Order: sequence, then C-alpha cells, then structure tokens
Amino acid sequence: MKKLLLLPLGAALGLLSLGLPGCGNKTATTTEAAAPAQQARALEDSLMAHHEQAMSQTEQLFALKAQLLAAKVPANAPVISKMQAADHAMMTWMHTYQAPDSTAPAPQRLAYLQDQRKQLTSIEQQLRTALDSAQATLHRATAPVVPAAKPAPVAR
Repeated sequence: MKKLLLLPLGAALGLLSLGLPGCGNKTATTTEAAAPAQQARALEDSLMAHHEQAMSQTEQLFALKAQLLAAKVPANAPVISKMQAADHAMMTWMHTYQAPDSTAPAPQRLAYLQDQRKQLTSIEQQLRTALDSAQATLHRATAPVVPAAKPAPVAR
C-alpha cells in the first residue's frame, strides 16, 4: 500500500475503484469515502466556471449601463436599479464565498458547495434578467422615432 501513496491522487483513486487483491472490503469503503471528495472537487471546479460566466455578465452590465446613460435613460430608472441589484448580488456573493477547507469532511464540503451553487445560479438568473431588460430598454431608447401616420380625411 505504500507504493500506492506515491501515485498521483487520480491514479490511486482509479486503482482503488478497480479493487486491489487482498484488500477485501476496504476497497469499497475507501471508494465510497472518496466519492464525496471527488464530487466536491468537481463541484468546486464547476462553481468557479459559473463564477467566470457570471463575471462576464457583470461586465456586460457595466457596458449596457453606460450605453443606457448615454441614451439619456435616467439613472434612477427601474432598469438601472435592476442592474445595480444584480451587480450587488454578485459582488456580495464573491465577498462572502469561502473556498471550503480541504481538511473538512468531504460531505460537509459538498453540502457547502451545493448551497453556493444554488446561490450563484440564482444570481446568474438575476444577471440574465437585468441584461435582457437593459437590452430591451436600450433598443427602445435608441429606436428611431417614426412619426405617426395622419389619419385619412373622412369623406362626408
């Protein structure tokens, strides 16, 4: 078993999942214990990928806000407030997120990361809604004004 410790973690876990001769039930127990740890690592990687996506949405918010203000949309317009709320939610999540301690039990890390994923998914939806509203408002604010057609004279 000492040689197994010299293997990279992924290789060691792979060998454990295949089962080693002479290990008896220890293999199943070790594999079951490793599953939450693997899930936690995978979930943390996924969470960080979603964080990057949300950050790109936040950058889009800033660009759209500048365009809206340039199009003379009032700074206190509901769409601007919605954008600010979405940005605030993202910044709050970023400042309160703590990467889980790698020495904490894997199920505890997994539960924390699942909760963080739910929070970030909600924030991503808030960002998407704010972006959609901002784009629609910008479209309306910059659409050319077409004069209304004069009604045809009524024949008497």
